[in-house]
Amino acid sequence: MSSSVPYETDIAILGSGASGSHGLLEILTRLCDKQTSLLAPMRITVIERDRQFHSGLPYGHRSGRSSLLISDLEHFLPDRERSDFIDWLEDRREEMLRWAATGDAPASPLAEAVEIDWILRHEHDIRHSRWEGLYLPRRLYGQHLAELVADAVAKARNVASVDFVHGDIDEITHPAEGGVRLRERIGDGGTGFELHAHSLLLAIGSPPVKELTVLGGKRGAVFERDSLDAGIIADLHEPSLEHVIERTWARLESLPEDQRDILLVGGNADALEFILASHRLRRATVARLHILCSRGRPHYWHHDRPGETASTPHLDRLFAAAEAGVPLRAQELSRTVAEELKAAIRKGNVNSTIAALIGAVGSSLAYMDDYERYSMATEHGLIINDVLRRAGGDSLDLLIEGIDDGTIDFVTGRFRDARIAADRVHVTLDLPADSTRAADSSANSPDRDYAVVVNGTGFERVTDTRSALLRQMLGTGLVRASASRTGLVLDSSFRAASGVFVLGPLIAGHTQGRAAYWHIESVIRILSLAGQVADELVADLLDRQTAETRMRIPAQ
Repeated sequence: MSSSVPYETDIAILGSGASGSHGLLEILTRLCDKQTSLLAPMRITVIERDRQFHSGLPYGHRSGRSSLLISDLEHFLPDRERSDFIDWLEDRREEMLRWAATGDAPASPLAEAVEIDWILRHEHDIRHSRWEGLYLPRRLYGQHLAELVADAVAKARNVASVDFVHGDIDEITHPAEGGVRLRERIGDGGTGFELHAHSLLLAIGSPPVKELTVLGGKRGAVFERDSLDAGIIADLHEPSLEHVIERTWARLESLPEDQRDILLVGGNADALEFILASHRLRRATVARLHILCSRGRPHYWHHDRPGETASTPHLDRLFAAAEAGVPLRAQELSRTVAEELKAAIRKGNVNSTIAALIGAVGSSLAYMDDYERYSMATEHGLIINDVLRRAGGDSLDLLIEGIDDGTIDFVTGRFRDARIAADRVHVTLDLPADSTRAADSSANSPDRDYAVVVNGTGFERVTDTRSALLRQMLGTGLVRASASRTGLVLDSSFRAASGVFVLGPLIAGHTQGRAAYWHIESVIRILSLAGQVADELVADLLDRQTAETRMRIPAQ
């Protein structure tokens, strides 16, 4: 859609991933509840830069069919939403089992969401409807979410019309006439798409992934050739994980078998996703995978041990003191969590201890004053979150299988830079100050050549981002970055600016009453906030429309 005159709407929703879609669902629910207060049906416009709506990066085509949820289903959704999703899965269970029996999936949206290999791995649990303990294919949730949106839009047609528009918005401003203007700029200052909204729900997700320093040539110039062809996977999901795997496969097959080494940089969720997605590739090409982490194998990349139970004596004493009235400090909680984790690593009860610590951290906010909750949101919650990660399911199974057969190992150190030379990528590392090369699983030389280097280092901070839209909003002063530099400064109504409400990862760094938000990536957290944000947005919009109507009524 293109016009020199702004396209008008009541509510614009920028981004249609989990945050935007759940925000839309809650907004439609509020409008239906307030139908008698509406002067006319609302017009809602959902804007998405990707070709697929209602899924975002994690739950749509950019994640491969092999990509799984980062937690089992029991911990992925709250009870009501999980029950609805399981009902949806049950309706498709027999169809999936037929594929497993025949080995031939049809050309259908459901077949695009799940691999037969996954069905075969979990056939027994699927047949007996044991969904809660499974790490499900991500695309299944994307399909479910798309159907929820379609049903909600149809049911709310008397109170709202919803348009879905493709556009890559890179400018948001407050025009003189009020409201919010969104613009997609093209060429030398031209406009490809422009929209004027009374209210905006900013649900754009996380900033881009961090960049790896990649050099080319003898003089160390920044490398500018096609990074995939040169052996650098800068972003696993650009343009899609399946495309990245296909191109990597072709590159490896073009090289002698003894040169088919892959370096995976980082130990976050993307790294586990690559381990899973590259399983067939590594088997077919006889490739070896080396995983670079600052301390070697991450402490949470292990399955639960038989009979494992948590033990948190330091934390128990800290909470006993808080119950007795001693103020709980965020810094002290962070230090205690680190002590308990170190002890758990020594004892071998890491997973059970992490689960106990995560629960305790959530309840700790009730014992903190406003300043300490602010410290959690902006600093110590991030530190705690970084160490209290969990992993499980198929990714860990394949990781352990690769370790056991010698095709996967770990490199201790930090990535400094990579240099492109011919058909190889030379990587330079920085070793930890307290490590010795003899302890590294990759033997005596941490600096070496690889066929492919994969970036699994996580997202940029908001203040360091390459996102054109975030840079524009921050640069013009429309919004401010939170003190954590991971989100935006918000008021008590989740507004970053007049008429601009936020839902999703950009809430990070915000405190609200007795709540503190330092990490808003999971669907369960998004769901916990979507209703609150929708309440504020709809109430604000109705108040402003009522005021505008009164201003238009001539005085008697």
